[in-house]
Amino acid sequence: MIIGRIIKPWGVNGEIKAQLSDISEDTFAAIDEVALLNSAGAFNRTVNITSRKFRHDCVILKFEGIDSPEAALCYNGASMEAEGVELPPLEDGQYYKHDIIGLDIVATSGERLGKVSDVLSFPANDVYVMDYNGKECLIPAIADVIKEINIAGGHIKIEILEGLLG
Repeated sequence: MIIGRIIKPWGVNGEIKAQLSDISEDTFAAIDEVALLNSAGAFNRTVNITSRKFRHDCVILKFEGIDSPEAALCYNGASMEAEGVELPPLEDGQYYKHDIIGLDIVATSGERLGKVSDVLSFPANDVYVMDYNGKECLIPAIADVIKEINIAGGHIKIEILEGLLG
């Protein structure tokens, strides 16, 4: 299961800054190794975590064998995956980010608009990031816009409000 994403190198010793997806700090603290995955297939490497420092909105990690900022740089944007992570069940109408990312976004008219590439969390509501005709489009996860989320069907149905798509 995807548990986070590497944001950028951190410091001079090969540490990296990462953002966790759907797991708590306590759950992540029990993980000793992760697979680093590049969506382009450039690498798929399993690494041991030698240290972790939790910050407000991220975690600073040190991986065994990655000892310089240059070595860490090639993992920018990589996903971190871990086996055997169990997430607690959610209430109706709640979803994990990893379940939303990759879903098709479809207008209530039936027009396919794009895919969710990321989920941004804000105090008021989440926002789904979608590529629409070559530009990034932000879809607020609010009742006026989101009409249906169908994980099994692989889509989110939205009402296109004025100005929503640019």
